[in-house]
Amino acid sequence: MYRPQQLPESLGAVLDEVRSWESSPIPHTAQERADLLAGLRQLADATEAVFTKTLARFDANGDGETLHAAANTTSWLRGALHLAPADASRRVSVARHMGQHLSTAIGELVAGRVTFDQVQAIDKAVSQVPEEARDSAVELLTDLATRVDAAQVRVAGRHLRNTLDPDGALAEANKQFERRYLHLSPLLDGMTAVDGLLDPEAATTLSTALAPFLMPAGSTDDRTAAQRRADGLVEVAQAAMDTGELPQLSGAPAQVQVLVPYATLAADGTDPAQLPEAPGGTAFLTPPSVDRLICDGQIGRVILNGDSVPIDMGRYQRLFTPQQRRALAIRDGGCRFPDCNRPPRYTDAHHIVAWTDDGPTDLSNGILLCRYHHRVIHDNNEWRIRCLDPDFGANGPLVFDGPEPKSLPSAPRGP
Repeated sequence: MYRPQQLPESLGAVLDEVRSWESSPIPHTAQERADLLAGLRQLADATEAVFTKTLARFDANGDGETLHAAANTTSWLRGALHLAPADASRRVSVARHMGQHLSTAIGELVAGRVTFDQVQAIDKAVSQVPEEARDSAVELLTDLATRVDAAQVRVAGRHLRNTLDPDGALAEANKQFERRYLHLSPLLDGMTAVDGLLDPEAATTLSTALAPFLMPAGSTDDRTAAQRRADGLVEVAQAAMDTGELPQLSGAPAQVQVLVPYATLAADGTDPAQLPEAPGGTAFLTPPSVDRLICDGQIGRVILNGDSVPIDMGRYQRLFTPQQRRALAIRDGGCRFPDCNRPPRYTDAHHIVAWTDDGPTDLSNGILLCRYHHRVIHDNNEWRIRCLDPDFGANGPLVFDGPEPKSLPSAPRGP
């Protein structure tokens, strides 16, 4: 990093003074700490204004090339001051425009009424509007920046661009749409990495669909926001499959098929089982996962011989009929787990006494659980569901007994 042997005398004195503050005691009151932070921010922004003004002259004279044979000013900032490429490029852009249309924003920066991040946002926004509108756009955005943060300035800048140059905005939107992609990359441990890029319209659609799932599903939901977002994406896809309105695939609606050997169904619930290779590939599911998947799915019998050739096909049947699902939705109003507010659309029908343990498929033995709590019940042996009135079963009050001392009551919410 470039460190000059001799700083200007006044700058050296200020720098020594500021560095001495690091060892000063932190103020004791909240008000004093807030005042100190605000003052330091104004000091930093005023320094940014002087830096930008000096950088403009440095760039115009080609000092980086003269002093250190840098390819350009951006390269000099990266090599001499170790700035990130994007940061260096944005700073050079602001410096080049400060004498043209950014003078108002720079003045507010010196006065401490806007931040350098906001000035950068203004610069990027006005560079995309017609030249004859740039001065008024800077004044409008600078005034806005005194009241909102940099992110909101960027949003306002995009709105201005769409208003003042609709043809350019449409061309940019088309370019963004062409850049879209989604990768699903299976990993060696069985997980799948999801990576993608969405245009603003698609991102808004997806964000809106996932927004309800970002709220915790009750007081026991300790998932991170990222985990809730991932679960929400799966639930949205599951809800789309449940409608039966997805495009046809080889003459049949798109569906997920899981082939489970009888030995897996009869397992004791401790050993994971490798499923036989199918058109979708090989997967690994634990017996509790199999139990959860068949809890509200279609069950079909396919008997295979030793060479994995089907020799007997059973008839598919739904464990809970659509009429029963509607009755459960009316009775439970959504997920039955205490404090969970997931609506019926994003729930599974769960047998309190498992169907594989001869539990009946009727309303007194069935409840709705969102997919998160359905996983909790099946995969976590610490939770049990207890009916308080055997005559009414799930139609009456329940208790979810979890890790001590948790014992959470649950009553039908009704429509």
